[in-house]
Amino acid sequence: MPKTDIIPCTKEEMDKLIEASIDDDFYYMIFNVAKTTGRRLGELYGNQKKKEIGRKKIGKRIVYIDGKQTAIDVNRTIYKKIPNQWDGGVKVKDIDFDENLMKIWVLKRGKAIQDESILTNEVKKIIKHYILKNNLKENDYLFRGKTYRAIQEAVTRYYKKGEINHKVSFHNFRHFFVTELKRKGWTNDEIMKLTGHKSARVLTIYDHVVASDIKDKALHDLKDL
Repeated sequence: MPKTDIIPCTKEEMDKLIEASIDDDFYYMIFNVAKTTGRRLGELYGNQKKKEIGRKKIGKRIVYIDGKQTAIDVNRTIYKKIPNQWDGGVKVKDIDFDENLMKIWVLKRGKAIQDESILTNEVKKIIKHYILKNNLKENDYLFRGKTYRAIQEAVTRYYKKGEINHKVSFHNFRHFFVTELKRKGWTNDEIMKLTGHKSARVLTIYDHVVASDIKDKALHDLKDL
């Protein structure tokens, strides 16, 4: 999860953002995919490669050696991003149009494993249109039609164009996807199979959003208790 709190988007706001992006085939495609799969930008585009540049002492930890307390240093590995080099990312060949599936590379416990997302028929049509219009080949990356930063900046541009009065980031698509499935009664175990979350427990952070849906009803029904 991002460090800053996400202000949830309503369905109306999400629709406005995507409608505003219809002037650009790439953004319209990636926004629709993100909204209906809940996948992170790094899973669609790829994660920037990093190299280890050293270790930093961040504190001490008490351990027992031969029955005696001993303070040992706790170190953290420091990484530096490598410009213009990326791991993972969805290629055209990772889309199975017959099965409505998209293969995704997900980092779990430091290892990249392949996962799958389900594509709706409508989103599948949008992807097909983009591939044909841009003459993409099987080994071309589907979501690298713009730079990583440009995609992030486009979200800001289009939420403003859609007259949404709060900040929206790419993570809002993932937040919206999970929240809407919870509202439809999906369990955390079911949702994590589509989103690639590391554990179902992580998804409990979305419960407060769903609970807010019943606030007005609760205030009305509880006043006479």
